[in-house]
Amino acid sequence: MADTPSIKTIGIVGAGTMGAGIALACLYADYQVILQDPFPEVLEKASDYIKKFLDKKEQGGKFKHLTLTEKLEDMAPTQVVIEAALEQLELKVDVFSRLDEICPPPAILATNTSTLSVTQVAAATQHPGRVAGMHFFNPAPVLPLVEVVQAAQSSDETIQTLKELAEALGKVPVVTGDTPGFIVNRVARPFYAEALRLLGEGVASHNYIDMIVERGGGFRMGPYKLMDLIGIDINAGAMRSMYEQTHGEPRYRPHPLQMQKLQEGALGRKTGRGFYDYAEAIDEPKVRERKPAGGAGPLVISEGSWAPGLENLAYQAGYTVSSVPDPEEPPAACFVVAGRAEEAPSLLSWYDQSLPPHVPIIAQCADMALSEMAAWVQHPERVIGFDGLFLGNGDVATLVLTPAFNDDLIPAVELAIRSLGREAVWIAEGPAAVLPRIVAQLVNEAAFAVLEGVADAETVDTAMKLGVNYPQGPLEWGLQLGYDKVLTVLEHLYAEYREERYRPCVLLRRWARQAAS
Repeated sequence: MADTPSIKTIGIVGAGTMGAGIALACLYADYQVILQDPFPEVLEKASDYIKKFLDKKEQGGKFKHLTLTEKLEDMAPTQVVIEAALEQLELKVDVFSRLDEICPPPAILATNTSTLSVTQVAAATQHPGRVAGMHFFNPAPVLPLVEVVQAAQSSDETIQTLKELAEALGKVPVVTGDTPGFIVNRVARPFYAEALRLLGEGVASHNYIDMIVERGGGFRMGPYKLMDLIGIDINAGAMRSMYEQTHGEPRYRPHPLQMQKLQEGALGRKTGRGFYDYAEAIDEPKVRERKPAGGAGPLVISEGSWAPGLENLAYQAGYTVSSVPDPEEPPAACFVVAGRAEEAPSLLSWYDQSLPPHVPIIAQCADMALSEMAAWVQHPERVIGFDGLFLGNGDVATLVLTPAFNDDLIPAVELAIRSLGREAVWIAEGPAAVLPRIVAQLVNEAAFAVLEGVADAETVDTAMKLGVNYPQGPLEWGLQLGYDKVLTVLEHLYAEYREERYRPCVLLRRWARQAAS
């Protein structure tokens, strides 16, 4: 841990969930803490929370280092003040203009804002060089990341002191530029935004989207569970703030489904109901044992790299694998995993002509429209789509239906998928299915953040892993999948929707070209 001998007392403005959590983290690290809130009932609740967790950690003696106050003027003796008031710019500007008089330099003034302009907050003071952002993540005593936000006026000394303070609190600081959402809230936007569009377009229900994201992508929590945990009002407010600050950037456009939840008052766990109803236990789908087995006979898998790990799963399951059908022994199924749009029509047509009509053709559809692929064959009733890119990541296989598909083939498809150690999850057609769409947009947003100087690639990945527990940093994921594939998925989305929301970042295009050279 860094040593910050000049800091003895830390002031926290706002005793809500974040303020109380930050105060607890400071007490754990042996600082004196002054916690202020104008509402006595909020202070009382914060006091009970802090005492409970200090006692739980057998550090109850540190409670005496906490001072509770309703007066902002009591911040005068502090060396650092961290403001954690409501996410309202006018309120924060007022608080900082008052703190500027109450706490003379060299005291540092930091805001815990998650999306608002730190530069604008700093401009409300006479000494803006000592103002910066210090953004904790909920729960503040637990999550290791702190974003240290450098406003246009922040001095290097201020940033260095806040980095050292974060380290003294046992946190990992990352320095970010002052842009809407900073790193984490910005790069995470597609995680929620694309999930909302998938639900709004009827591709899958919210609990199936969560299941695919968790069990197929390795995310600790799906987007709908996470929105309910954060609070749909908080999440929607962050989206709206970023959309307004960027003058209507389509990637941050709020979704009507969130607005409807706000009108309904269904804000998530805190109201007992959001996308899920917490009066009842959440019905979690059962997880099958992830053990490839039970395959018999041949399985046809085309040439191509859009289903990494599929061949290995097939061999482990006991199938004999070939890219060419044996007319004497029809396969259980045919997987088409090519990813070049110019080759797909002839490849699918050839397999359609070479295989008996009862053999299902399971075609990867991360970068091509399934309904278009079905039009290339004589037997569209046996063509279904699947997400090959993420087949090797978890224990589910996302399968995409068209209205023309013959339901009589579903048992054969599910048997083949189950033999591979995966559980079939059926969804309706939508561009790039679920995970390729969400992850490609996360990679794209991360590339925009690097391009615009918010942080470097390593810092972005670190922030996303530590701040929101992503299984991989988005740019690490881009490298693993291949930036060329990510770019192809985005171009497919752009071609289908014709929306600027899906325009690929120029830096992502550059990375894809470099990888290909």
